[in-house]
Amino acid sequence: MALFLFQILLLLGMVAASFYLLYRYATYGNSESQEPVTGNRNADIFRKENEWKKTAEENGTEQDDPESFDAVNETWEVHDTAQTDGTESGQVQIKSNVLFETIQTVEPIRVQILGNQYLSPYHDRIAVKSEGSFTVRCHTQEKKVKAGEIWTITAEDLKNLWERETKKKAEADTCVAFIESDSGQPLMLPELVRGQIAPAYAGSFQLYLREGKLLLVNEVALEEYLCSVVSSEMPSDYPQEALCAQAVCARTYAVHCMEREKNKNSVSDLDDSVSFQVYNNYKRNEASTQAVRMTEGEILNCDEVLYYSTSCQTEGRTDLGTDEAFGKFLNTEPAEDAEYGSPWIRWSVILQSQKILEQLQALYGCRWKELEQIDILERNPEGQVQKIRCSNGNDHLDIDGEYQIRKVLSVEGEAITLKNGQSASGMQLLPSAYFCIERRNGTPETDAEQSSGQKILFRISGGGYGHGTGMSQYGAAAMAAAGSGYREILEFYYESSAAD
Repeated sequence: MALFLFQILLLLGMVAASFYLLYRYATYGNSESQEPVTGNRNADIFRKENEWKKTAEENGTEQDDPESFDAVNETWEVHDTAQTDGTESGQVQIKSNVLFETIQTVEPIRVQILGNQYLSPYHDRIAVKSEGSFTVRCHTQEKKVKAGEIWTITAEDLKNLWERETKKKAEADTCVAFIESDSGQPLMLPELVRGQIAPAYAGSFQLYLREGKLLLVNEVALEEYLCSVVSSEMPSDYPQEALCAQAVCARTYAVHCMEREKNKNSVSDLDDSVSFQVYNNYKRNEASTQAVRMTEGEILNCDEVLYYSTSCQTEGRTDLGTDEAFGKFLNTEPAEDAEYGSPWIRWSVILQSQKILEQLQALYGCRWKELEQIDILERNPEGQVQKIRCSNGNDHLDIDGEYQIRKVLSVEGEAITLKNGQSASGMQLLPSAYFCIERRNGTPETDAEQSSGQKILFRISGGGYGHGTGMSQYGAAAMAAAGSGYREILEFYYESSAAD
């Protein structure tokens, strides 16, 4: 009898354990039960029909390109909660040592707000407004500004005020003013040109003097900062799990920047442009806010976390290091993988030589009168261009690096033809460094071979959007639409730097 009861109890225990394992699998990554995702970009999971089909405009063509981030090579120093449980400023608490970690920070992030259209780090003057009252402090001077009123000041006036109050000369990077909301209402910058009108900022402002102009720094809680990063870096109509993956990436990148700048005398941790990650170019929205809240405190245990818009489908290839091999690849119909639906998977643009020459003059002081030829000198094994040579027939100039090459081949004001036949414009950089280039004579309108004496044109054909390192945002969206949770997406694109 005892043996029979023991067998019954054992059977019930096995059934209970089975239900528990099924529950853990079903709830893994805060998503429904999902098909396994492998490292094969052509996996059948990505061939499923889904509702997430958008045009170039709907997929955020006008969003800022989330690329060209500064590489963060330093290993992020973390503190295990088993070793410390304090909450000193800047301390990070860790709950695990695998790919995903949960942190708690008690210090705000410092974001430098660049000038109009991100063209300069400096401001000649600052205008601030809020729906609630706010206070401006300059040394011992304090000014209350009523709700709805605009407070403005020039760099010269603020410098004179500070020196008059302190009886000291304002040195470089002197903090000359603080601006804080009295009611918690965001501080607006009505004269700042961004994707949204009069962008509003949580937190406070600090004003610094440098080279006779103002530097503007927004000090804000990390999670609040992220809400305005996700809305600017990823279209709000992307699936929620993709937005969650974006939030974790953005948080990890921001924490790396904060740790890197710790104990330095810099005025900020990062700025609000594509040189780091775009912040508050577009209004925060419900989708981005929800993604940040759902992943609160979660980061990746990786030495470097970058992301970009769309892949060219060259990941893992090691045979595309020549023009011949990459050209053949580019002319082949793309594989039907996670990136296939993106119009950016293939694109082309025609640039006049004079336009490129103007970039060479602005960036390198080049004094040529004509640009005769552009040659690709180096590619990496995946096909990304690493070095080009520009020449005028007698002299030449070599340009190194993916970002610098894309900057020289600027497409600002030019129409880019996408794979689906639509066009996009409003970008400053070449979409990616996965391209081929050929010289033509003619006009941009006809793109026809003409007799000598016509304008020199360069036709650039390429694929992908962004630097191609880390997580593809379009790929993440396609994976999410096919049923993957944000953790599965991140596990697909990143590996932990934790020791085995």
